[in-house]
Amino acid sequence: MNKTLADIAIVKAGHPFRGKIPEYKDGNAYVVQIRDIDNDGYIHWQQIIRTEITGRKSPEWLQKGDVLFAARGGRNVAAYVDDINQPTVCAPHYFLIQITDKTVLPEFVAWQLNQKNAQRYFANSAEGSAQVSIRRAVLEAIPLVIPSIEKQMAIVGFDNKVKQEKRLFNALIDNRASQMQGIAQALLG
Repeated sequence: MNKTLADIAIVKAGHPFRGKIPEYKDGNAYVVQIRDIDNDGYIHWQQIIRTEITGRKSPEWLQKGDVLFAARGGRNVAAYVDDINQPTVCAPHYFLIQITDKTVLPEFVAWQLNQKNAQRYFANSAEGSAQVSIRRAVLEAIPLVIPSIEKQMAIVGFDNKVKQEKRLFNALIDNRASQMQGIAQALLG
């Protein structure tokens, strides 16, 4: 079944910080920034910073099942928010996608937004010269293919295994590089 993102989700802007996001050791919230999500859409929760959220309006806290989409810069990666247990917002460089259609898995939407067809769509629709960005209307208009929930679950499961294997192989590569540096240090002084 073909739909647009607007058919199955609500798209909201990230939290409106002004300028550089300040880090506060005892802040009342955490913030996911561009540097916190890798090219595979994995959120590195251990490195997000703590900050202070002020203002009269209650922030749009991230919840399990949300999808973050990097709208600015050369990497338009989507990330699924899995387990979250602390008050966290996303930076203004992101769009927050909340899936409203119960027949669509958020993880599947994040996976599909990271595929070559979607990335080509974003590259062709990006605006700006110094810093390219994707407008909300462009994101909402992206065409999506929505298979059965069973097929979505199978794709997401397989994608999770691929990402897990990739992280393991990268850890092994890093370990071997460290070993080689140790050998070089011991041998060459």
